[in-house]
Amino acid sequence: MLDWAAIRTELETEDTQKMPAPLRVRTVILAAIQAGYLVPGTRLKETEMGAAFAVSRTPLREALAALKAEQILELDGDGLRVRKLDWRDITALYELRANLDGMAAFLAAQRASLVERQLINQICVEEAALIDDGAEPVTLARQNRRFHHAIMQAAGNQFLAESLERLARLMVLTGATAYSLDDRVAPIRNEHAAINDAIQNNIPDIAKEKMQEHLANALTARLTLISHGGGVEVD
Repeated sequence: MLDWAAIRTELETEDTQKMPAPLRVRTVILAAIQAGYLVPGTRLKETEMGAAFAVSRTPLREALAALKAEQILELDGDGLRVRKLDWRDITALYELRANLDGMAAFLAAQRASLVERQLINQICVEEAALIDDGAEPVTLARQNRRFHHAIMQAAGNQFLAESLERLARLMVLTGATAYSLDDRVAPIRNEHAAINDAIQNNIPDIAKEKMQEHLANALTARLTLISHGGGVEVD
């Protein structure tokens, strides 16, 4: 039985608490998948969740329906579960992400304003400091999302941003953050630094190349974990 009260306490932020009930529930479920509390295949029970979130059936079902529409949750013979991706699904997601994020890095290196470049650099510096301080994986994962989001925004292409945001919601199904893997933390830091360097120096082709290398390494690590029965998001 899932301890939804503990999950909610751990993952619900002040901002989340201000959201309408359906959005609040949806946000916490996504965060729980991202954090590894809800692994692919986990069954979701409305009675347990309704009690923990202190919401009625209507907003709860609205949140679950939205996640089902986004293909985060799926129905099977036993009810609603967190969607489980197979080898081909994960490869396809990373292939798409490498192309979209590569384009975002290219455009950011080409178009980013001075302020946007400074923000991307600041996020990289903060990530390095967090790693040196031994920050928790969930904190590093949050910084990782800030890094990719800043590049996406600096790219200045709204349709690209919308595509990446939809893809990011599916990427949570790959599991918990890779910052819990000791041998992946330093490579991520170095890969981010190389991407940042290309953006700061206005070299679009290199920014794209380094971003795609970063995600190719992430896919390799992910498939290696799958082959050993693991389940961790690796970028």
